[in-house]
Amino acid sequence: MKFIRIIITKSNPKLIRVLKKLRTAAVILLAFLIFWIWWWHFSSPGWPLSDNVTGSRGDFSLAAPLPCSRTEAGITELNGKIYIIGGINGWGQTLTSFVSFDPALETWTILPDLPEPINHPGVVSYGTKVFVVGGFDPLGIRLRGFMFAKWDARASVYVYDINDRQWSRAPELPEPRGAGGVCFGDQSIWYVGGIKENRELSDDLFKFDLESQTWTRMKPMPSPRDHLRLEFVSGRLYAISGRKDDLRFNLSNVEVYDTFENRWITAASIPAARGGLASAVWGSYIYTFGGESVWTCLDIIERYDTRSDKWEIVDRLPEGRHGIGAAVVNGRIHLIGGGRHPRISASSIHRIYTPKTDGK
Repeated sequence: MKFIRIIITKSNPKLIRVLKKLRTAAVILLAFLIFWIWWWHFSSPGWPLSDNVTGSRGDFSLAAPLPCSRTEAGITELNGKIYIIGGINGWGQTLTSFVSFDPALETWTILPDLPEPINHPGVVSYGTKVFVVGGFDPLGIRLRGFMFAKWDARASVYVYDINDRQWSRAPELPEPRGAGGVCFGDQSIWYVGGIKENRELSDDLFKFDLESQTWTRMKPMPSPRDHLRLEFVSGRLYAISGRKDDLRFNLSNVEVYDTFENRWITAASIPAARGGLASAVWGSYIYTFGGESVWTCLDIIERYDTRSDKWEIVDRLPEGRHGIGAAVVNGRIHLIGGGRHPRISASSIHRIYTPKTDGK
């Protein structure tokens, strides 16, 4: 072959230049095909989606899709509208975009961008304001186990007033945190767990009093973890599932903080341990949706009865997702965005889940 190449080169130098260009083009085409396959696998919403799906304990319908596909965004409900902030798109890019959905009009509205790109933020609302607590800067690279994202945690707290349509700053978290659990209750914002600035797991519980505008460090959570959920029901905080910094180490822990007695107690474990799940309070129940493990995204919907301390699997999502957002408007649970596959994947899927009102 070397002898033939020498002959071709000497006899026809133009031919060898053409062959080199073809080889370069072939390499570029192969790289493009590999990337396209990756993109399809990790970012495709799995078209076509079924419009209406009847579940075991509720019904699913399709609503207007997100204007921009994303995962690991912040979500909250305020005055009958849903607000979604930041997150990561299918290219691994951290977003500044901020949108709202009006269920009455079935329309999305583009709002003023976040001042900085943030993913995995904690987002809650109160009055006329949306609060964006902590989160991570744009992703870097950190190869370890099954994780490849470099988490640079933030302490920032941004506030958006829906009347003024302006962003402002509030007192920062006592320490940078991302991928923690956040909720609103008792005129306060609560933030627990997550990943610290040094990329260690946190067990800290922080309370932000809206009246005094001050943060207080409360009694730490028994199990440090990230990508968990936190919900407030009747004076108690429910820290649900999550993981230890890696998809291989999901936790089924459910720990409850009594805000009156300033103590943590252990509750019944969630049936399926995972991180990146969504949750929503519906009456005295806490519903959980989706999440991810090493090889797959879960479609499980579980329901926790805060009165009896019991979990049950009640339904299955039409599409398994992680990094999904959940918000309740008029008794219907909106399930928005999230990736169809573990790690970096995103979608614009917007499902509405209506649980059966008989509670069975």
